[in-house]
Amino acid sequence: MPWQPKSEGQKMLDYAMAKIKSVPYKVNSRWTFYRLVQAGFLSKSQIGKFDYLLSRARKTFYGEWRPDTLTDSIRQPIFTGEFKALFNVELDSIDDPAQDYYVQCWFEAEAMHQQFEYHTKDFRVSLVPFRGDCSIPVKWELAKKLEEIYWKHQKPIHILYFGDCDRKGVQIFEAAIRDIRAWCKVQFGVEFIGLTVEQARTMNIPENPDKPGTYQWEALEDEHAKKLILESLSKYQRPFSPFLKQHEETIRGKVRAAIQDVLKAELGGAE
Repeated sequence: MPWQPKSEGQKMLDYAMAKIKSVPYKVNSRWTFYRLVQAGFLSKSQIGKFDYLLSRARKTFYGEWRPDTLTDSIRQPIFTGEFKALFNVELDSIDDPAQDYYVQCWFEAEAMHQQFEYHTKDFRVSLVPFRGDCSIPVKWELAKKLEEIYWKHQKPIHILYFGDCDRKGVQIFEAAIRDIRAWCKVQFGVEFIGLTVEQARTMNIPENPDKPGTYQWEALEDEHAKKLILESLSKYQRPFSPFLKQHEETIRGKVRAAIQDVLKAELGGAE
């Protein structure tokens, strides 16, 4: 007999599926969990109950649930021996002469990469997920990248940071900035966009039940996350222009021609 959730579980699964369908990008289990917490179905301490329910629903193909309904943005397979020719050339917005600033968006949680990728797609800015405490190699790489960008384009650099409203979130941000500034030989601006206590109260975000008075970025409704991301980004960036798209198409054409030349040489004239 096919698996069937109890009445309470069915309501949670139906609500979660409606929330998943309400956004135009793939989401993960953490995002889904916070939607249920915010709606009052669960407390944060009930993560085990949540994991079991979603696992059973996806494995048994309950309703519209499938194994690929949710994404795993951190663990992705890399298959040795497979070659893929990538034609999706996307230049950074700083390659457009009309831009006045070079901007990067840094955020605490890798889990929300899809959200930032979707909402910033018209601006072509670099996205840097910290995955919690930013590692020393990543901080060094960022410092050197900012130097490289500045000396190449000679334009002001501004960093927009997004993270949780709790003590650890602030520590992650401050530690990263301290080291990157120490290792970077050029100046750059930094702005902590959120979350803040004021934003959480205005947007009616539920507190983290395990840490009263703190708030998680993933608990934001997507419309509020979009507003914070785009309003902060629009202060420094314009959407990318036709110039950038034309330049990208020129590069793609050169890549295709180069691959065809290699195939002709290796396969004796076959395309």
